[in-house]
Amino acid sequence: MAFGIALAIRADIGVAPGSVIAYSASLLTPLSVGICSSLFHVLCMLLQAAITRSFSPKLLLQLPLAYAFGFMLDAFLWMLDFDLPSMPARYLILAAGLFTFSLGIRAVVGADIILAPPDGLAKALGDLMKQPISRGKLLFDVLVTAIGMLLTLIFAGSAFLAVGWGTVICAIGTGPIIGLYTKLFPMLDIK
Repeated sequence: MAFGIALAIRADIGVAPGSVIAYSASLLTPLSVGICSSLFHVLCMLLQAAITRSFSPKLLLQLPLAYAFGFMLDAFLWMLDFDLPSMPARYLILAAGLFTFSLGIRAVVGADIILAPPDGLAKALGDLMKQPISRGKLLFDVLVTAIGMLLTLIFAGSAFLAVGWGTVICAIGTGPIIGLYTKLFPMLDIK
């Protein structure tokens, strides 16, 4: 997942909705995207605990995942330090990132061990509304995108520093790509 998010960030046409707040915070502070992502993941864990009113073992296991994700995100961004001269190249890199992080999400959800904290929060929101995770994910994506846009509008004067067409493409494409991976790779379901 971290490699896919790093690709989407390097495409520089908007990041996936789940990364908008962390990326926005990294643009507004001296902190790296990985550190901001880890902090955002911890916030997602705390919100999950508040919604579910519990600190289950699965929730607590998200903490090391949050920090590992942030570390790997910074490492991949360092390794992928390149400039993309053309828009077609940017869209190809974004597509590679979208397919990569969607596979990561599919693998983590299929393993049914630990959800990434943003996905866990999306599930908790869905459960709170007595709706499937897809509805919780939609609500989560809309909320974090709006919050990220508001942060950059207030503190940098532009709502579109982290949000762009790439954000829209990721929001629309992630679910169907995960569905495709579910059909192609049923062996990822470990029950």
